[in-house]
Amino acid sequence: MNLIALRSPEFRLYFIGAVANVNAMWIARIVLGWLAWDYTHNAQFVGIVAACSLLPTLFTGPFFGVMVDRADVRKAAYATNILMILCIAALLGLQAGGLISKVSLVFISLAIGTVTAAHHPVRLSLGPRLVQQKHVSSVVALSALNFNLARLISPALGGILIDAVGITVALIITLIMFLPNLAILFRLHPRALEKHGTERFTTAMAAGLRYIRQRRVIVVILLSTTVFSIALRGVLEVLPIVADGSFGRGAVGLGQLGSAVGGGALCSAIYKTMDRGTRPVNSDALSPFNLAVATAGLIAIALIGNTASWPLALLCAATLGASGTYFGVTMQSLIQTDLPDDMRGRVMSIWVVVGLGSTALGAFLLGALADVIGLPLSCAGMAGFGFITLMALSRRIHKNAP
Repeated sequence: MNLIALRSPEFRLYFIGAVANVNAMWIARIVLGWLAWDYTHNAQFVGIVAACSLLPTLFTGPFFGVMVDRADVRKAAYATNILMILCIAALLGLQAGGLISKVSLVFISLAIGTVTAAHHPVRLSLGPRLVQQKHVSSVVALSALNFNLARLISPALGGILIDAVGITVALIITLIMFLPNLAILFRLHPRALEKHGTERFTTAMAAGLRYIRQRRVIVVILLSTTVFSIALRGVLEVLPIVADGSFGRGAVGLGQLGSAVGGGALCSAIYKTMDRGTRPVNSDALSPFNLAVATAGLIAIALIGNTASWPLALLCAATLGASGTYFGVTMQSLIQTDLPDDMRGRVMSIWVVVGLGSTALGAFLLGALADVIGLPLSCAGMAGFGFITLMALSRRIHKNAP
């Protein structure tokens, strides 16, 4: 298995902190999504809240990427963790004080989204700089394993906590789970950059965009990620509509759906850790196998909105998780493997912008369409859009290939 990054003592420490951190974030996401649904029972508003937690990345992600390439990445990680704690504490205060409203949920979601926009390029830069360059693919695989194990456990845990002891206790537990990472961060010593950015901010950002434009494989990855995120990942952000709107299963049902997504995602993450990352960076991002994986996820989108069977809905959710994780980890590995450290923050921030921004757009569109034409037609339409667009993109790219 591709676990060689764990031989690094500092990466092992970082990984322990990341486990608690990621689980905390998943519980917070479940709580926020449930609050949006429970307060309004409006599919469009759930989509709006999901979009608000993702949209700030569109506008601020590239700026944070430049900053990460110029800053002390360890201190940046500490700052983003503190800010996330403050966001969750604010949500806790509003909940405990009975002050939850549409406006407060939107603002909290925007605040979380802004901090997340800063945190993504930080985490995508810090982990790889704790190991040798040749072991970066192991970091990507292990990070995906951690993320998806949390996705399996935490949604169910969050749903059970909401149902058994209430949202307030769930948020208190979330805050406590952020603390181990704070204790660990200052014990890390990431690899220093080979050169420190001294150019103007705009010049540094332009250099990152130029680096992307000159590498065809990255451009292809960004285009395919855009389509895939709109069609598939947008659905994963509005699961409360499926859990309670379609099946009437409440917070526990939401947790079960989230855990099914996590179970499928975990299977893909484990599979990726079995891949020793020997393929070259110019591997075909839209290979027949990658397209088959994407198609399986798109079929699951159509089915999850059009079935009256709860077991089938859970199976579709697991398929969505498996497809999304395989596609995402594959794309990230292709970018990260040969990426220079002094470009890592900028390039990966653009990848995150594309992924999360497209996911936000997909969540908003699905929520809006579900209120107008119903969830079944909306899911079928998103699946059809994804399939047709990906196939057209693949055909065009391969036709123009040298």
